[in-house]
Amino acid sequence: MAQGLYLGKLVDVASGALGARLDLDPRDLLTHGLIVGMTGSGKTGLAVALIEELLRQGVPVLAIDPKGDLGNLLLLFDDLAAPSFEPWIDADAARRSGQTVASAAQDAASAWRKGLADWGLSAADVQALRSARDATIYTPGSTSGVPLSVLQSLEPPSGGFAGAEEEVRDEIASIAVGLLGLVGIEADALQSREAILIANLIESAWRAGRGLSLEALVTGIADPPFEKLGALPLESVYPRKERLALMMRLNNLLASPSFQAWREGEPLEIERLLRTPDGRPRLSVVTTAHLSDAERLFVTALLLEKVKTWMRRQSGTSALRAVVYMDEIFGYFPPHPHNPPTKKPLLTLLKQARAQGLGVVLATQNPVDLDYKGLANIGTWLVGTGADASSVSALLAATRQRVFLLHDVHRPAPCLLHSRWAMSYLRGPLTRDEIERLMAGRVTTPAAAASVAAVAPVLPAPFRALYLKQYGGELADAHLFVKYAVRYKELGERTDVRAYSLAVSGPAEVLEGEPVELDEQALGGEAPAGLRFGDLPAWLSSAGAKGLEKALKERLPDKLAVTLLSDPVTKSMSNPGEDRAAFAQRLSAGGGGAAAEKLREQIEKRRRDLSLKEQELSGRKQEKWAAIGTAILSNIGLFTGRKKTISGASGVLSKNRMENTVEAKIELLKQELLELEFQLQAQSDVDPQRFQDAQLVPLRTAVKILRYEIVWVY
Repeated sequence: MAQGLYLGKLVDVASGALGARLDLDPRDLLTHGLIVGMTGSGKTGLAVALIEELLRQGVPVLAIDPKGDLGNLLLLFDDLAAPSFEPWIDADAARRSGQTVASAAQDAASAWRKGLADWGLSAADVQALRSARDATIYTPGSTSGVPLSVLQSLEPPSGGFAGAEEEVRDEIASIAVGLLGLVGIEADALQSREAILIANLIESAWRAGRGLSLEALVTGIADPPFEKLGALPLESVYPRKERLALMMRLNNLLASPSFQAWREGEPLEIERLLRTPDGRPRLSVVTTAHLSDAERLFVTALLLEKVKTWMRRQSGTSALRAVVYMDEIFGYFPPHPHNPPTKKPLLTLLKQARAQGLGVVLATQNPVDLDYKGLANIGTWLVGTGADASSVSALLAATRQRVFLLHDVHRPAPCLLHSRWAMSYLRGPLTRDEIERLMAGRVTTPAAAASVAAVAPVLPAPFRALYLKQYGGELADAHLFVKYAVRYKELGERTDVRAYSLAVSGPAEVLEGEPVELDEQALGGEAPAGLRFGDLPAWLSSAGAKGLEKALKERLPDKLAVTLLSDPVTKSMSNPGEDRAAFAQRLSAGGGGAAAEKLREQIEKRRRDLSLKEQELSGRKQEKWAAIGTAILSNIGLFTGRKKTISGASGVLSKNRMENTVEAKIELLKQELLELEFQLQAQSDVDPQRFQDAQLVPLRTAVKILRYEIVWVY
């Protein structure tokens, strides 16, 4: 990620003046975070700003909200106008302050415009945030928001037990303990026979590849499909008469009209909670403020177990893939010896989630309420007012409302941070009616569920669904889309895309099919209305991105072998898809290609050499005649009797020999020039029949995978 998380500005300890802008590296949250502050410290505002920044960076956030404050994240008014604020003004609070709702809305709009401007933000930033994310408030056990069917989790996980035995069993244990909590039984997953029985019933069904309805679970308690629990007979451990009492308690829960809301709504699938089908980050606020303490523990524990199972199925990464934020962690992560069902998955996430790119951020009023083993795994602390200043540095003593001590193991030293103004309207906890108003049109009732259009199957992370209209059909089949760069010694580097059907027995077979040639620009991020989808192969969940990436690296180079035309005369190669006629025409238009250009250079050089030799010959001839004249003049004395020997003859002979040598070189250059001109003419007269086939196979190191996704081709 190119930018940091804009949380606020540095504060001078001595003067309290604001300094430079502070941007937190998103990767710092891979070592998790803790926000500490008493009521009124600005803890919620800081958390809201943090979540806003994560969403602006494209990082999805799953927010668990026991108090009901985080619904404020959906109150984004990009016009910053009073009419937008007015429906969310607390009428009683306005009346107590002597204002009308309209005037209070005007004040709120003015405050938000000024507050954002003071921190370098504007309505455009609010609009960008709204466009960048999808936001939903889920209300398990209630229809005020979008219902979340937590008990639909009695369906087996898509990946089964393969590669995730411990995670799936922890998830089963959480369901068992949570269900018992709903009927007033405080159970331990390892010691309670009730929890052990229910866990065995669920595991038995899941290992057989079957979901387990609540009705089947209740009746199965009386007559399980097994005769032993561990090494002992079932009747010895848990007699049938006593099992019937448990069955009746669960049946009463099942028969309760208020319990029906627990069975409605969207399935509890973490990938759906984190991203939309088109890949946009989601803000999923799971509010539990309306639930009893036992119900909150059940929902939160099951949600955290689902996150843990999802996390274990992700590939390793050094980037921040997603964040789980939990507001007010008190009671969910207590120190030893207390062990609520939420504690184990939280501790596992804090210890292990970093490798899969998952950050966990917790908020509390007092860190002593948290397990010390978990605190030791948190690298970023934001501490506000309410702590004992004598036990920390002078920095903590300087904290006040909206000013926090930032201790980040990735920074050289602690500092003071004044949190920025939130883009979301912070009006306080939302009522059920307000949540219902916010989620109007988003709630899917069971009756309407059958009539909604089919949606694409949820893809395993990190894949995002793409769509390609190739045949104009109504049924889309899953393909592997790959964009690659390949370098051939003879052709240089080129980039291309193609797609392969996933309807094969495993990742190693994907590239054996005929590829679909496509235009990358034709890919879309949204499915058209009415499109139906084929099944995803079962192996995709287990093999995932790693399996497909391995297949691409091993097999794609061989699939990129190309057969081209080679011209033995010009030493040129055709382009992919270029036939003989087009290749010949290109060579002719280019004057014979690279080889012809080399010939032209040689011809030009020979012409320069010939011109120089001809000039040299002319000079030699002049020297020879000058030498002859000199010899004649110097030997006139032979006829007058004054000279007795002939002089100058050897000089004339030497000049004559040099002249002959230059003439010979000129003749040789003329012959070479004629030969080169003949070759150039042959190059220009391109005969397609002389072309030969040549197969080019790139080296594995010459193929680079640039991008791969799942594309639905229809």
